[in-house]
This record gives sequence, structure tokens and C-alpha cells, in this order.
Amino acid sequence: MDRKLYKLPFRKNKVPDWICPTCGKGVLVISEDTFHFEELSLSKEAHGEEAWEPEWIEYVYSCLLKCSNDSCREVVANSGVGSADLEGSYDENGIPIQEWYDYFQPRYFQPHLKIFIYPDNTPEDVFLEIDQSFSLFFSNPASASSHLRIALENLLTHLKVTRQETKKGKTLLLSLHRRIDLVPDKYKDLKDMLLAVKWLGNAGSHAKREVTGDDVMDAYEIMDVVLREIFENKAKKAKALAKKINKKKGPK
Repeated sequence: MDRKLYKLPFRKNKVPDWICPTCGKGVLVISEDTFHFEELSLSKEAHGEEAWEPEWIEYVYSCLLKCSNDSCREVVANSGVGSADLEGSYDENGIPIQEWYDYFQPRYFQPHLKIFIYPDNTPEDVFLEIDQSFSLFFSNPASASSHLRIALENLLTHLKVTRQETKKGKTLLLSLHRRIDLVPDKYKDLKDMLLAVKWLGNAGSHAKREVTGDDVMDAYEIMDVVLREIFENKAKKAKALAKKINKKKGPK
């Protein structure tokens, strides 16, 4: 998972190599003459202030992207926000200079991008929540994290971990933490990673601390490994990241 693809702003003529969400092979390219952007009205009004600088500028943009794979040619709608920022370069004499450029940050894709590719045999109620998380990643990282938490709950059910227990004649719902404790011995090596996804999901659901895109990508990275270990038996090393999150009991 290349985080730079999803977290860094881009310039109109330097679009990231976003992978087509339909074929998973081609990259998305801006369709000719479809990129449009405008400065927000409050941003325009601010130009009259004495202290105004170009970095105050705020844009909205929209465009159509098309898959470069000739056998696919999927069309993806994309929109987001923009601003101006300085970028260093060199003039014709090789002297360093700084110039202002317009930069853009995506907030919405339709169809949405797939941040990581889960195994084909992932249970439907798990991958549907992951897909919902992907659709919210750019616009609402906290909600994206919450849906990944739901995916984790559904995954535990698939692993035959009970959702409830009976005590003194009363049926009680088990917490997600308790359910992770009950994971079958076959998957005990995954517990640290499952707990890490839980802590990040908790932060998205009800913690006061802001959840960032990097926090969600931490959860994606770990969930990717968990799913591949369970459904493809291809374990990767994500334990160090999981331990950092568990130590903080939330975003690291």
C-alpha cells in the first residue's frame, strides 16, 4: 500500500497513479477538458485584506478520470478541495527560486478507490464494511475507521467467536475486546493486530482525538495482513505497528 498515493496533494498536471477500482490494473487519468476548479467566495473576498497571502486561497474542483487499461476504460468521478502553496525550483540560470502553484486534495471518488485488495474469499459482510470504509476514507477518516471496526466484528463472527454469553440467567453482549480474547488458538498470533484495529476503530467511533488518514491507513495495513493470514495464509510483519497502537490504546 503506497500511502503517498492517498495522502499527498497533487497538481493538475501531476496526478497520482491511482489504480482503477474496477479492473485493478490500469491507472486513472484525467479526461481531457474535464478538470474544473473555482475559488470559494469567502476566499475571493479575503483578497482585499491587507495581510492577504496566496496561501489563503481555497478552491473546490471536479473532474472525470478514465482508466488507462484499454480493456476496461472505466470512468470515475472525482472532486475535492484545493489551495495554493510554494514550490522550489530553479530558473534558467540555475538559481533557486520559489513559485506559487495550485494543489488539490481529493475528497470523493465514484466508484471509490480500493486502498488495499482483500482476498477473494473474504466473507461478504466483512468486505462490504471494508468497501464502505474505502468510500469514506478521503472525506471522513473517523467514519472510515468505524466501518473497519464493524468489519472486524463480522470477521470474528466468521471465526466462530460468540457475540454473547449467559451469566446468572441473563444474556449479555460481549465487548469487542472480550471477543478478541476468545479468538481460537489457531489465530492467537493475530490478537495483537486485531486489538490494534479495535483501538483505531474505537477512536473513529467515540474518542475525542481526531482520526487522521494515516491512522486509518495503519488500520488498513494491519487488516490487510490479518485477512491474508486467515484466507490466504500469507502472513506479513505488522506486529510492531500493532504494539505501538495497543500501547497508546488508540492512534499512535
